[in-house]
Amino acid sequence: MTKTLRLIIVASVVLLAACGKSQPAADAKPVNPARELASADVLTACVAPVADSLPFTGTLSALSSSVLASQIDGTVSEVKVREGERVKAGQVLATIDSEELRQSVAEQSARLSNNESQLRLAKIKLNQQRELAGKGFISKTALDEAESAYVVKAGELEAQRSQLARARKQLSYTVVHAPITGVVYERKINPGEQIVKNARLFAVADLSVLEIAATLPSRQISQVKTGLPARFSVEGLSERFKGQLVRINPVASVSTRSFTVYVRVENKDGVLKGGQFVKGALVLKEVSDHVALPLAAINDRSGKPWVMVVKNGKLEKRPVTLLLTSESERQAAVTGVSAGETVLSAALLGMKPGDAVMLPRAG
Repeated sequence: MTKTLRLIIVASVVLLAACGKSQPAADAKPVNPARELASADVLTACVAPVADSLPFTGTLSALSSSVLASQIDGTVSEVKVREGERVKAGQVLATIDSEELRQSVAEQSARLSNNESQLRLAKIKLNQQRELAGKGFISKTALDEAESAYVVKAGELEAQRSQLARARKQLSYTVVHAPITGVVYERKINPGEQIVKNARLFAVADLSVLEIAATLPSRQISQVKTGLPARFSVEGLSERFKGQLVRINPVASVSTRSFTVYVRVENKDGVLKGGQFVKGALVLKEVSDHVALPLAAINDRSGKPWVMVVKNGKLEKRPVTLLLTSESERQAAVTGVSAGETVLSAALLGMKPGDAVMLPRAG
C-alpha cells in the first residue's frame, strides 16, 4: 500500500467518526424546562376561619339617646358644655333666667300661708260650734255650716299646695340637666339668647352600646334568627368589629319588601362613633379550624373538587373535601391539604399534573 493511499484511508475514517458524533440518537427525547411561577400564581395553605354569611350595610346609631327641649320661655343665662364633651346623668348643662317664674313661686307660697291660716281659724270655729251644739245652744244647721266652711278651706289649701308645686316645677325647668350619661353631640343655644317653650337645646347620646339597622331581602329572612353573630368593618378603620343580632322586624317594608334587622354592638372603648357607615355580614355558619383556600384555587367544585399542589418541584393533583363554601368571602374550608403546603392560586393555562415548576424566587 502506497503512502498516498494510507493517508486517504485515515482521512476517511476521521471524517466518518466526526459525522457519527454530530448525528443525534434516533430515540432521544427533548427535555422540557421547569416553568418558573410568579408570586401571584401560588399561595401557602393556612388555617383560617371561613363563614357562610349574609352581607349587609348600615349605619351605627346610639342605642340610648335623648333630645332636650325647653319647658319654659326665658333667657339663657349660662351654658356649661359644648359638643363632644362627656356628661353624667343629672349634670347641669345650662341655666335659664325667668324672673316671672320666681315671682310666681313667691306669690303661690304667700297664698299657701294665707290658706293655712284660714284653715286653722276654720278649725277653731268648728270646734267651738261643736261644743255649743253639744250644749244645745246652736242648731244643727249652724253646725253643718261650720263643718262645710272647714271642708271648703281644707280644699282650698290643697288646691293652693298643688299650684305652688306646679310653680316650683316650672321654676326647676330653669336648670337643664343631662337625662343620661353620654356625649353631647348637639348644642343649639348660647348665653344671652331668648328661647321659647319647646325650643331644642341639646342632644346627648350614650355611645357605649350601638346598634346597626340593616335590611335583608325577603328571600333571606328565613335564614336568620336572633343571637347570630355579625362581623363588620367601618370606613376609615382597618379593624374588624363584632356584633350580635338582637331583633328582627317581623313586618316587611311595603316599598322594598325587605326586612329590617338590628345588630347590637358593644363599644366600651369608644372606638366606634355614631353615624358611621358599616359593611358587614351575619354569620350563619362558620368553620375555623381547617385550611381555607380561595374558590379560584379549587377545580370542579360541583363534582369531585381538587387543587394543584406544588410538591418536589412538580405539580400534583390533590383531591379535597369542601367543608364549607362562602360565596360572599370567595373562600372554602377544605380537608386534603395541610397547612404550609404550596397551592396554585388559580388554574394556569397549559399546566397539568406532573409538570416541572420552580417556585418564585425570594425577594
